Amino acid sequence: MKIIHTSDWHLGCALDYYSREYEHRCFLDFLERTVKTEQVDALIVAGDIFDTANPAVDSQKMLYSFLIRLYSSCPQLQVILTAGNHDSASRLGVAGGLLEFVNCHAVTRVEFEENGRPLLERLVFPLKDHSGKICAFCGAVPFIRRADLPAQYAEGEHYHEDPFANAVYALHRQLLELMKGMAQNGEKLIVIDHTAVAGGSIREEDSEHQITIGSLESIPADLFDGFDYAALGHIHKYQKITEEPCLSVYSGSPIPVSFAEINYHNGFELITIDDSGALSQQHIEVPRTVQLQRIPQQAQELDEVIRQLEQLPEKTADSESDPFIEVQFLSDGFEPRALEKIKAAVADRAVRLFRVERKSRNTSQQSGDEQSSGITAVEVERLDPVSVFSRFYRSQTGSDSVPEELSREFMQILDEVRQNEQ
Repeated sequence: MKIIHTSDWHLGCALDYYSREYEHRCFLDFLERTVKTEQVDALIVAGDIFDTANPAVDSQKMLYSFLIRLYSSCPQLQVILTAGNHDSASRLGVAGGLLEFVNCHAVTRVEFEENGRPLLERLVFPLKDHSGKICAFCGAVPFIRRADLPAQYAEGEHYHEDPFANAVYALHRQLLELMKGMAQNGEKLIVIDHTAVAGGSIREEDSEHQITIGSLESIPADLFDGFDYAALGHIHKYQKITEEPCLSVYSGSPIPVSFAEINYHNGFELITIDDSGALSQQHIEVPRTVQLQRIPQQAQELDEVIRQLEQLPEKTADSESDPFIEVQFLSDGFEPRALEKIKAAVADRAVRLFRVERKSRNTSQQSGDEQSSGITAVEVERLDPVSVFSRFYRSQTGSDSVPEELSREFMQILDEVRQNEQ
């Protein structure tokens, strides 16, 4: 039996105002070809099918047209979709009844009885090979938020000190016992989860350090002990979390959703259960139809950057396959015409300009985050308007002190804005 495990499609996502529809179409075509050539029996999608809870009509049409097309060419293929944190459980669930006509099951939430008992039987699906033999049972767990679990659920259980993690553990233990009871002939036990597993890593592409997941919102990998394979979604980087006792794998996203994923091996997993019952996994990379490029790889002086941009291939016609580029240059002060020069240099080049970053020459005394003129959304939420303005001024000029006259003018504008808000 063969199973494809994929996740984090993020249909409808964009780079700034650039659509990624072409890349998603190419991915879905490649996925369909793989299903046919490998004679796949089941397709698992572990959450974040859409990029937002309110996806555009075109994004929804892309998904449902693909599923119908897949059913027409491979009617025996079983498809199981789970909702991720980006998906709307209700929106995806509305189509659930119709999707069953194309042999597709959408699991969007864990349902509970009034007494707090989870209806786990609604999460379990037998997976059959081409002959109709059941080779595995699949427990499909969608993304779970704290509010999704009843207050009384898992009372008296002691798997984890954090109440939320304890409840998630209890649900998985009960799901495992249910599936074991169904697997009377050595069938494999597969669990789908869209969650952050402790120990998973995210590589920041402009540094070599690893960000290791390990907060209360993450779950230890021993959550999957007792299962044979954990089909994970949520993290966009392909990686194996554990190989024993359970093979737990993040398939990663099929396309790089952002420039932070520029060097990821985007793809999906081909799971094989052979005649002896042995389970194996192979990562299949999706051909990258649109390149993401940093020019230059390391920030250089603006004049040199302009020279490199002017050497890029000339544009002959607008193309959906033109690469996205991120331009970075060195400067310790405000460059009033930098963006204008860069835009002019790429105006007739076969590229799409995504972002321009100014980086400080004074790298010896600054950390990687301080070298860039960027600021994260989390930091912005913690800053008041004056602090934001001061940081912006420093990023543009390299000076730590805002001139008194400029500061006074800013405060006047800020007062006017606050008065208008009232």
